[in-house]
Amino acid sequence: MSAREFHSLYYTDCGPGQGLRGGAGFQFQAVSPDTTDEMMTVVQRSALYEAPVGWMRDKRPVEDYPPSLVHVHNGVYATARGVYLGAETGGVREGNQFTHALVATDAQLYGPIRPAQLWDAPWWVEEPASSTECPAVPAEPEAGPFGVEALREWVLGQQNGELWLLAVHSAVDRVHDEGAPRVVFISEDPAAVMRWIAAATLLLPQERALRVGFRVFATNPQFSEQEVLALHPDWAGSLAEPERHTDFTVFNLVTGKHREAEASDSALHWVSRFLRADPYDVVDAIELSHQFARGRGAARPSTGDRLAAGVLALEEPVSGQESAMALAEWLADPPAVSAADVLEPVLAAVLAAEPGVPVLARLAGLDLEQAGQVRFALLRAEIGEIIRGTSTGDRAPLAENRWRRDEVERATRLVEGATGAVLPERMDLLLRTAARFGVRPRLGNFAEPAARFVEWWAQHPHAAVDPSSWTCGAEFVDLLRDVLARRLEGPWGDEVAAAIKERWWRLLAPTVSDPFMPLDAAVASAAVAAGGSVRRETIEVFRGLLRKPEQPGTGEAVYDALFGESAPTLVELSAFLAELPSTAVSDALAQRAFGVLGKAKVSGRYLDVLRVLSHHLGDRQDLRKLWEDDGRLRAWLSTLRRKGAEAGGPGDISEQVLAARAAQVVEALLACPPPDSPALVVSSGDQLQHTLVRELPAVWNDEDADPDRRDRAVMLAFAVCWSDDTTGTIRAAFGRELEAWMHAHKQADFRRISKLLRGVGADYASGWHDWLRDAAQRKPKQARTRQVARRFFGKRER
Repeated sequence: MSAREFHSLYYTDCGPGQGLRGGAGFQFQAVSPDTTDEMMTVVQRSALYEAPVGWMRDKRPVEDYPPSLVHVHNGVYATARGVYLGAETGGVREGNQFTHALVATDAQLYGPIRPAQLWDAPWWVEEPASSTECPAVPAEPEAGPFGVEALREWVLGQQNGELWLLAVHSAVDRVHDEGAPRVVFISEDPAAVMRWIAAATLLLPQERALRVGFRVFATNPQFSEQEVLALHPDWAGSLAEPERHTDFTVFNLVTGKHREAEASDSALHWVSRFLRADPYDVVDAIELSHQFARGRGAARPSTGDRLAAGVLALEEPVSGQESAMALAEWLADPPAVSAADVLEPVLAAVLAAEPGVPVLARLAGLDLEQAGQVRFALLRAEIGEIIRGTSTGDRAPLAENRWRRDEVERATRLVEGATGAVLPERMDLLLRTAARFGVRPRLGNFAEPAARFVEWWAQHPHAAVDPSSWTCGAEFVDLLRDVLARRLEGPWGDEVAAAIKERWWRLLAPTVSDPFMPLDAAVASAAVAAGGSVRRETIEVFRGLLRKPEQPGTGEAVYDALFGESAPTLVELSAFLAELPSTAVSDALAQRAFGVLGKAKVSGRYLDVLRVLSHHLGDRQDLRKLWEDDGRLRAWLSTLRRKGAEAGGPGDISEQVLAARAAQVVEALLACPPPDSPALVVSSGDQLQHTLVRELPAVWNDEDADPDRRDRAVMLAFAVCWSDDTTGTIRAAFGRELEAWMHAHKQADFRRISKLLRGVGADYASGWHDWLRDAAQRKPKQARTRQVARRFFGKRER
C-alpha cells in the first residue's frame, strides 16, 4: 500500500472461511495490504467495540446501542469506529459487533484532523468485506460533521460553554502530567462527548492531540487504557458524581456538573481566542507555538511561545507590560527560526505596544538587527519617566553603541527637545541618561533650558549633579563659571564665596587659569587649602605664569590666588620664588614671604628663601644676622671644596645656621683628605663639633649611604675625640656613639677604619686598636664609659 494511506482493519464475528483465521468466531475479517501483526494486536487489545453486558442480558434492541469511537496511541496510532450488530453469527448469543479501525505509524497521515473529528465520517465501514482484503483509507481523511467552525459555534451555543471548554481542555491538557487524573464524561449522547473531546484537542498541537487516547463509550473504565473515557449513565455508578472521585476528572453532561479545578495556562490563553477569533487561525497559532517550544527543546509552549504565535498567526497586538516582558524574554532566547519572518515581526509588535522601561531595557541587551530602534524606544521611555518624575535614577550600562547615523540625529533631537520639559533638578538625570545612550546634545539647540538649569545649579551647590558623567559636561561647566563669576561680584558674593570653599572648588579646580579673575582666585585658594594632589596640581597650573610675569602684579596675584586660604610650606614658597625672575620679587611679595618664614624653623631651604629676599630685609636684624652667617658659611664651604685645609675654620657661625647647613658641612668635611678634616674640625671650635656629634652618627647609621662615606664619618669622629684640643664633653658624646657603632660591627669594619686613621697619623691608628680592645671588655656600662673616657679621651702625655 502507499505510504500516504492508513491501514484499514475490519473485526467482527465471522463464519467459517470468512475471516483471516479461516475458522468461525470473532477475528479480523479483512485487512488492507501490509498490515502487521503488531497493528492487529493494538486494535484487538485497545480499540474494539465494547458491548454493555447488562444491556445484552436484557436483550435491549440493537438500535439502542450507540456507536463507538476509540483512539489509542501505543506504538502505532489507531482510531476505530464500532457498531453493535446484535446476535452472533450462529444466532444464539448476543454480543456481535463490527469494528472498522484505521492504523498509522506516521502521525502526518491525520493532517490537521483530530481523531475525535472523525465521528460520523462518511467513509466508515459497518459490514464485512467480500474477501479477507479491504481497501486502505487515504491520508487526511474526510472528517465528520465536527469541523473547526462547527465546533466553535456549538460550544458558544452551550450553557456556560466557554467555562466548560476551559475546564475540559485543562483536564485534557494535563492527562499526561505525572499523577494527573483521567477524564470521564457521563452522557447518553456520544456525539456531545465527541464534540467536547474534539474541541479540547483542537486546542492542543496535533502532535499532542494524537497522543490523547479516548473511548466513547467504555463499559468499565478500570480496564480501559485510554486517558479520556465516556460512560453511559446506566453504567456510570458512583462516577456520575464528580466530587466523589479523585482518580478521574468527571464531566457529567446529564446533570451539567463537573469538579472545579484551576484552568491550565494553555486553556486560559487559547479558549477565549478560539471562541472569538478566526478558529482556523487559532489552531494554526497553537501549532506554531508548539513548534517554537520544540525548537527551544521544551515539552510545552511557554507564555512567550503562545504570544509570539499569536502575533504571527493572529496578528494580535501586544497588550500589557506582562505580555511585552514575556515576549522580550522570548526574543532573548528564541527558537531557531527566521529572523526576518519571525523575530522581526514579534519585535515590531512589542515596540508598537510602547512597553515600559523594564521591557525595553531587556530588549536593549539583545543582539538584534533593530538595536537602534529598540534603543530609541528605550531612550524615549526613560526620558518620559524623567519628565514625569518617576525615574528611579541610575540604570545598568547598555551594550556597545549600535546607532546608525540617522538614529543618532533622531536620538539627539529627542534629548534636546526634552530639556525644555524637564525640571532643573532632573536635568542631571536627563544628561546622564543621554550619555548612557552615547548621545551628545548640542547646547546651541537648547540654550534657554541650559541657561535656566545652570542658574538653578549655581544656587544649589549641594545638588547631586555630576557633569563628568555627561557627554556635554565641559560646556555646562563653562556656563556655570560664567554664572558664578557674575554672582561672586554681585550681592550674593559672600554666599558664592562660601559655596566655592565648601563645594564648587572640587568641580572648578581643573578649569582655573587666570589669577586676576576673582572666581579662579577663589577656586584656587580653596583647592590649595584642601591639600593632597589637588593642591599640587593647582599650584602647577600657575607655575608657567610666574616665569613670564608680563602683567604687573602677577607674582602677588598668583600668590594670593594660591595661598589666600592656606599659607605655603617652605618647599612651596621656595619653588614659587624660584620660578620668578629676581627682579619680579616685589616688596609686597617679599612681605608675604617673610610672614611664612616667621612661622618656620630655620633650615637649609629657609636660608635659601632668605637669600632670595635679601634685598628686602630692611631693619630685620635677626634675619639679616642669619643671612650674613649663611653667606660666610657658604663661602667657607666653597673654599673648603677648592683648597681643603687651607680654607681654615668657618669662623663664628650661629648654631642655627650650622644646624641648617649641617648636611653640606658634613659632605664637605668627608670629602677632604683624612689628614685635613680632623684638624679643621678641632680648630673650628665647639659650635661645629656639636653639630658633628649629631650628624656623623646619622651618616654611619644610614644603611643606604655609600660604605666609604660611612667609614669616613667613623674615622672623623674618632680623630676629633683623639685630639688633645677637644673638650671632654665632645669626647664623651662621640665616645657613646662610637661604642654603639663598635658593638654593631665586626673586625673587617674595624680594619677599614684603622686604615683610614693611618692616613691621619700612626698614633691615631694605634689609639684606635687600644680603644677597641678596652671597649670590648664586658664591664658595667657606666664604669666602662668612665674608664674609657679617662684613658683615651683625657689629656695625652707627649
